Amino acid sequence: MTIDPKAQASTSAGKRRPKLDNQDLVKTSFWVSQIFMLIATVAGVYLAAQQGLSQAIAFDALTSKQNNYYLRHALYDEVNDNVTIINDYANTVLTESHSNLKTIHPQLAQFVWNNMRYSNQTLETPTQILTETRRFYMAAADIIQKMENRTYGSHYGANQLKELTAGISTHTLPALQLNYQTLAAELKAADIIVE
Repeated sequence: MTIDPKAQASTSAGKRRPKLDNQDLVKTSFWVSQIFMLIATVAGVYLAAQQGLSQAIAFDALTSKQNNYYLRHALYDEVNDNVTIINDYANTVLTESHSNLKTIHPQLAQFVWNNMRYSNQTLETPTQILTETRRFYMAAADIIQKMENRTYGSHYGANQLKELTAGISTHTLPALQLNYQTLAAELKAADIIVE
């Protein structure tokens, strides 16, 4: 029995290429399933993008709170140290006699205060705290200068400085401390430990 080579080629070609069944393309169920797949893909991409955006916003908010916490805590420490320095200076002036007050001029720390002008978080600090701190620094420098120039008597100037530090100690510093402690509590609730 001889096998015709053409018949053998067509038989083997038929085995290699299965005959396509295009009947599914005309069925409604095929098109409905394709539409639902397309809708599911678009909805999935949209929801993933929304979730990513909300996570990015939440991360940015927490980072901002953390930076604000450190800035306000540092400002509190600096102002508190300056209150101590000014009180010590006023006590020295009241208890000791000095012919030239410039020799005992108090060196106030202003590193944080001066660098706050370059920080994005500065204007997120409550306005009342910034205003009272600015006024404190200006008033302290003014009183000390007037004492050194003999515009104010040393005892009068020292008492003015004590009144100034008493005001900042009873109003501004507690408000600033409460503010940064509130931020610390919010960060702790988000599992970010500061301090």
